[in-house]
Amino acid sequence: MEVLVREDRVSIYLGELEGRVGSNQDELSRLETRIKQLEKQNSYLAEKVEDAENRSRASNIRLLHVPEGSEGRDMIGFVGQLFIKLFGQDKLTSPLVIERAHRSPGTPNPNPKTAPRPILVRFLHFQDKLNILRLSRNKKELLFKGNRVHIYPDFSAGLMEKRRLFTTVKKKLRDLDIECDMQYPATLRVHVEGKKLFFRSPDEAEIFIRDFSQQSP
Repeated sequence: MEVLVREDRVSIYLGELEGRVGSNQDELSRLETRIKQLEKQNSYLAEKVEDAENRSRASNIRLLHVPEGSEGRDMIGFVGQLFIKLFGQDKLTSPLVIERAHRSPGTPNPNPKTAPRPILVRFLHFQDKLNILRLSRNKKELLFKGNRVHIYPDFSAGLMEKRRLFTTVKKKLRDLDIECDMQYPATLRVHVEGKKLFFRSPDEAEIFIRDFSQQSP
């Protein structure tokens, strides 16, 4: 009789244990679902924040490789004159209205081999930014005091990294004499055989390059 009672107790205990395990598994499953929901929500919010940041920079450009100290004490005046030197007064059909201009934060490095801090420029009119970028694209080399100056849109660090991922495929396309450019926010536009193709990831572009190379004589 005592053995049967013990077996009954063991059976009850095992039943309760299985119930708790099942309950824990259900709770774990609910938690995993909730975590996935939160991760998705966090990703969505991060994208919204990044988009808002980039929209706030819509009228900004970034100047690279302008020697430190060239600006003197009047950065806005210096940048206005720099554009005239780079592109010529005749290319600037209307006065540029610059709201702000400054070096990116940080301490200047006296080592001449160290790249100077970028200059961030904000225009009052969005169209002025577009005109400067267009002039920069059309002129293959921009020189100032023997330095090759580069002009780019001013994007957030996250978006710059997304666009940077296309660097290799853009080089491959240009080696094939295929025109390409980046569209906002991070889409590669390719001009080939009278058509415009759009790639949202470098992998998509790599597949196109492979197929195009195989078809070419």
